[in-house]
Amino acid sequence: MTTMKKQIKKIKKDKMLIPFKALREGVITPKPSKKGDAGADARIMGFKKIINEENRRELEDIDSESFILKPLERIGCPLGFSTAIPEGYYFKVVPRSGLALWDGLSIVNSPGTIDTGYRNEWMAIVVNLSNKEVILKKGDRICQIILSKLHDYEFIETDELPDSERGLGGFGSTGKE
Repeated sequence: MTTMKKQIKKIKKDKMLIPFKALREGVITPKPSKKGDAGADARIMGFKKIINEENRRELEDIDSESFILKPLERIGCPLGFSTAIPEGYYFKVVPRSGLALWDGLSIVNSPGTIDTGYRNEWMAIVVNLSNKEVILKKGDRICQIILSKLHDYEFIETDELPDSERGLGGFGSTGKE
């Protein structure tokens, strides 16, 4: 057996392999920064302007190496790849904590969900929640992607639910301290 085949066999034994297709030049395969990290950083590979008018809803490519995101503005950030996620799993697209804390950037539909059957280019929908402009550049790490196990479930209608410590307490009912 060749060295390469031995390495692939070892990887298959230790890790789940997810088919990954680069769709744009220069795409970097997402990978966790450190051993044991839950998320893998994904990078901006383009920009798509969100057009949401009465009779027109579409994403328009922006041909630029950078984009100035104004306060409360959204932008689609293509990640430059597609995947074939194994049955029984999905990915979450979540904000990077440093970008959220220092720049006020978040993912609009956090967590974004990439389902098993999705084969198109992945994209992060980024929003600037700060009161200042933020410059985004192609190649910037913009989000994390987290592999999650899908659990088969079904809701069943009932007239009563079991008691819990919280009971019917709503938002804020557990206090601040």
